[in-house]
Amino acid sequence: MQLSVNLGPRSYPIILENGTAQTLPSALKNAFPKSRFALVTNTVLAALYRGLITEWKEALGCVVYEMPDGERYKTIETWSGILDVLLTSKLERSSIVIALGGGVVGDVAGFAAASFLRGVGYVQIPTTLLAMVDSSVGGKTAVDHPLGKNLIGAFHQPKLVYIDTSFLSTLPDREFVSGYAELFKNAFIGGREMFEFVLANHTAMAAKEMPVLLDGIRRSIAVKAGVVEKDECETSGLRATLNFGHTFAHALERYCNFEKVLHGEAVWWGMRCAITCSRQGGSINGEMTDDYDAIVKIMPKPPLPEKPDPQRLYEMMFTDKKIAQGKLHLVLPTIPGSSVVRNDIPEGVVRSVLTAVFG
Repeated sequence: MQLSVNLGPRSYPIILENGTAQTLPSALKNAFPKSRFALVTNTVLAALYRGLITEWKEALGCVVYEMPDGERYKTIETWSGILDVLLTSKLERSSIVIALGGGVVGDVAGFAAASFLRGVGYVQIPTTLLAMVDSSVGGKTAVDHPLGKNLIGAFHQPKLVYIDTSFLSTLPDREFVSGYAELFKNAFIGGREMFEFVLANHTAMAAKEMPVLLDGIRRSIAVKAGVVEKDECETSGLRATLNFGHTFAHALERYCNFEKVLHGEAVWWGMRCAITCSRQGGSINGEMTDDYDAIVKIMPKPPLPEKPDPQRLYEMMFTDKKIAQGKLHLVLPTIPGSSVVRNDIPEGVVRSVLTAVFG
């Protein structure tokens, strides 16, 4: 199955298949016949897929860089380490960086590709559900900073996204639930049909019933691609809707030092905050209350390492990238399948929401 992100000269295909990873080297050599390759992955995947990576390395003649696993390694230091390998390997501007992993690998490797020799091509091969439905598509690359997530980075579109859902077979359940948050999120921004699809098929997707899950992945990619095509670099405000729940979530991640809670777990809580905020702030039409009650009822509530302090969470929200002129820009639901960006929610309402959700 093939989808695409249509961005003129920066357009690229998204291949969605199952169990075809062994054929990737020949596909890459056909797509990039004059390129040399470098593969970036993490230590966990390198151990799980040692045989496959060895086959790829031999077939492509590529250098392999293994970064540590985890959000806490999404840093300038890791990015610099990748650049060191690219430079010492004497790769050229025609080279392709392959990112094999979840969102952390994809973001850091993509940022390295954006920076190396002022920009080389890269290919995303997402291995987590979160990366498949979200971070591998759209060209956002970045590293974190102690003051917040993704504060240092660049927009740099991949040349190809290759999704083999067989990688999900080794994904831990906690990581699956985390990734599923980004698919679920599209119920609030992807139109009424997506809202009803998620509501009707949540149980099957959460149980990893592959035909239904594949359809959910395909639909999610189509939602994101459609938004990216209209607002590639977040200049019109439309792409901000992809961050539904994320301003709250990023504050929670920082509160937990980027290691005690997974990104998607924070997004589950962030979505709950966004819905509560919309209710208190008047964005949700009263006639839609039953729809939102139904979808909130099925949303997971991942355990947290500790009870967050609403005051500290509120303060941490102001390190988010979406702050403009000192104001919070929150993506809030309106009618099922649609959300808007608002910067007029009073401080008292936001504080009340944080207390209600986490108190």
